[in-house]
Amino acid sequence: MASMDVRSTSEAFNMFVDNSPEERMQNHFLYVAGNTVSFRTSYDATIPANTWHVGSVSFPVTTV
Repeated sequence: MASMDVRSTSEAFNMFVDNSPEERMQNHFLYVAGNTVSFRTSYDATIPANTWHVGSVSFPVTTV
């Protein structure tokens, strides 16, 4: 989803909400590794275009 100007010192994830019609939304995660923020699911899912995601992840960082 995005890259950052900082690098996480460890992986981190947190559940979040979106407007997807999927029934198992408790399995949607924002995932941080290195300097990348990704969208992950714990199952195979097709996420429709124009789906919004709202959430946060806290993680330790080092400067790049």
